[in-house]
Amino acid sequence: MRLRTADISARTIGGETIVLDLPSSQYFAITGVGSRVVQLLAEEHTLDDLVATIVDEYAVDAPTARADVEAFVERLRQAQLLA
Repeated sequence: MRLRTADISARTIGGETIVLDLPSSQYFAITGVGSRVVQLLAEEHTLDDLVATIVDEYAVDAPTARADVEAFVERLRQAQLLA
């Protein structure tokens, strides 16, 4: 999975990632671990890849990371931000 690239703009500024969905003119402000997940989704990654990276980079256990990443990815899907 990855972010749509043709019509989405994403920039990280000061620890906050701003994602602009150009067709709908909606923007999303994402902070914390969610910002890192968005950065990772600039390239193709599996859910397992995302979870492994979060476990490696943050002080979190695998079950908690998986639950949080799954919930966040589902919100991205609902917002139609994923390709």
